[in-house]
Amino acid sequence: MLVSYVLTAYNIENFIEESIQCAFNQTYEPLEIILSDDCSTDRTYEIMERMANEYKGPHKIVLNRNPENLGITKHMNKAYLELATGEIIIAAHGDDISLPERTEKLVNYLEEDSSCTQVSCGAICCDSDLNPLSEYYQKNFSVSEKRMYSLATGGKLSVGFTAFRRSVMTLFGPLNDDCPTEDDPIGFRMLLSGNLCFLPDIMIKYRKHSTSSSNPENFDKFPLEKILKQQNDDMIKAVSMGLITENQRLEIHKTLEKNMYIRKKYRVYFANRNLKSLIPLVMHKGLSLRGRLGYIKDYLLYLKEKLK
Repeated sequence: MLVSYVLTAYNIENFIEESIQCAFNQTYEPLEIILSDDCSTDRTYEIMERMANEYKGPHKIVLNRNPENLGITKHMNKAYLELATGEIIIAAHGDDISLPERTEKLVNYLEEDSSCTQVSCGAICCDSDLNPLSEYYQKNFSVSEKRMYSLATGGKLSVGFTAFRRSVMTLFGPLNDDCPTEDDPIGFRMLLSGNLCFLPDIMIKYRKHSTSSSNPENFDKFPLEKILKQQNDDMIKAVSMGLITENQRLEIHKTLEKNMYIRKKYRVYFANRNLKSLIPLVMHKGLSLRGRLGYIKDYLLYLKEKLK
């Protein structure tokens, strides 16, 4: 079965060479490696082009440079729906490090479990030099045992750490041009079509650096309403395809809308990490007691980390 390892990048010349070499080192075959640059203004594409031309290994290489900067969502639409041709997509970011067996293990799991549409491995959160950050930063990137998620339970996997079935993306079509991220919408599409799995195997080194899109100063700027609109648009399609009922759509939309308001307050808290932003979050009426205690615990751990 042909698999597509899709490595996307923008202005990360200091990290891209190592990430490309990780793609070349993947043990799975047959594999096509998509190297796609979103019109970088630094040497990112130049390094991509040189390494693609020098490569002599068994994998097929597809090299792409967008003539203009498309932004995250349009770039992913192009990479996943136009450039990639494999049945399964391995998503990779141009500043992260994947172990050689990552593709093989994730693909094997999807082949064994036909009900699963997306599977993730664990990751170690590192600084720009790949030095592991403290335990505080690791808690969202790995699990101690396999976890399964369904539409009923909800759940989210970071797309950059996952493998997912390209057929689900094709079924729903391109993400909306104004959707600000591919992360939530792709995972939600996978939930509408099947189950998600988080494996305990740690096979990625995830860099956090000055230009990371997950930095606190960027985190609270995402227009969550546009993510909700994308999810509702996809649910309307899912109803027409018989994947869910209209009543399910309405109930899920209520839950997503409630969660959106909580996430707005959480993003303000995450960007500021102070008591002033924590209080509105933990006092939100839609938050459970467990959720309130969880955020308070997170804040105390953050203060402890900051005082080190």
